[in-house]
Amino acid sequence: MDRTTEPDRFIGRLTWRTQSLPSTLHQQLVSDSWPPEALSAVGVPPTDVRGAAKRVEWTTGEVMCTYEPLTVGAVLGPETHWQHVFAVMKALADRFGDDGVRLVVAFD
Repeated sequence: MDRTTEPDRFIGRLTWRTQSLPSTLHQQLVSDSWPPEALSAVGVPPTDVRGAAKRVEWTTGEVMCTYEPLTVGAVLGPETHWQHVFAVMKALADRFGDDGVRLVVAFD
């Protein structure tokens, strides 16, 4: 798996949360033109965010924001919970064979 592979449609992932409690975490995939609902929540991002090759963090008032370029590694890499899923799938495949394991995922 090439962790540097980028999707065709999206360029990054925007995450934001308020500093005050209770805090709710929000995430939004962004394309070249950022969604208006994301911009209304985080304000205008710093100029170095567009086309950034690595993670950028900033604060707008009470909102803490993070932008990450979207790659396979960012979505499925070691910092995510997917590594646990892959470990279980490998254990099952070792026991039942590669054809005996299937992962089905659905999103709202």
